[in-house]
Amino acid sequence: MKRAACALAAALLFAAWALAILLPGGGSSAPERYRCEWETGQTYESFSDICAVLTGADEAGARLVRNGESGVVAPTAAYAGVYETLQSGTLPELLSLGTEEISRPERAALWMTFSARLWYADEPFAWTGRTVARAVPDGRFQGGELVVFSGMPSAQLLASLGTRSLIFREPVAWNASALIGTRVERVICAEPYACADDVVTLRRGGSVRIVCALPLAERLVLPDADFADAGALLPCAALREVSVPFAGSARSAGENAAVQFSHLFSDGTREFVPDTLRKVTVRGGTLAAHAFYGCPMIEEIDCCGAEEVSRTAFADCTGLRVLHCPRGDVALAGEFAREALACGCTRFVRMG
Repeated sequence: MKRAACALAAALLFAAWALAILLPGGGSSAPERYRCEWETGQTYESFSDICAVLTGADEAGARLVRNGESGVVAPTAAYAGVYETLQSGTLPELLSLGTEEISRPERAALWMTFSARLWYADEPFAWTGRTVARAVPDGRFQGGELVVFSGMPSAQLLASLGTRSLIFREPVAWNASALIGTRVERVICAEPYACADDVVTLRRGGSVRIVCALPLAERLVLPDADFADAGALLPCAALREVSVPFAGSARSAGENAAVQFSHLFSDGTREFVPDTLRKVTVRGGTLAAHAFYGCPMIEEIDCCGAEEVSRTAFADCTGLRVLHCPRGDVALAGEFAREALACGCTRFVRMG
């Protein structure tokens, strides 16, 4: 009861503060009216009437919807610059931003759109309704968007906020541990990093490195690459199916290369291949001896595209039910029926 009362008091204080930043500076007795441009014409309306139909801000202005008709509050001369800065400005531009020249409806619309966004430059910043300043993250930012200028936010911060979108304005050193336990489902990277199909990659010196995958993915196709970081798939705790360009840390197995599939789930000490993983496709590279050590949960492996396969690559796959393999004499745990395929591979199916 006491906790609920405290939460209600905090909510009321926050609402009062949000209202205060939208109130005009003076004490005019007559309500100010603002020109609204609708699909069917123009109206002049009070701030309270506008707030009832206000939907947020975009590049055109403070957006309105009433009875299925869209409109916009006629923008002030300063609005476009304020919106553009909040949408895509640099950190110095954000910190020097002022809103004295925009209207109350515009300020309210910008609050609706940007109040849940955090900016991050080794510490968090937020929109106060009049400027961007240092912030203490709280429930206001739950499930929101975080724009990063420098420093990788911790996984603990992202998880506590339920952050869904990460937008990087500058190149920031990535590693998979930053996403473990988070709910991030959208990432926009700055070069030389890129994110496509839920996978973050690094392109440097003519080579491509797989850095990490987004945590909510259940099915993944990792892109063709030359290298893969240890633990690149550690955030994917519910992964069911994955296609990889090679097993291990590199397409060409060198002296120091990791050769086991579980390298993608390693924290440097242990491997955490999720129990949910059922199917793996290997599109190239070499499958060395005991390549699938520690993967008893995998039921299906397709390595038709592998360039070389060790006879004992699958010896530890005690849960394996179906194998599509270029080699017909591999050692398997259990009894399997064999079928020759048109591609030159052999299909093994567990008996019983």
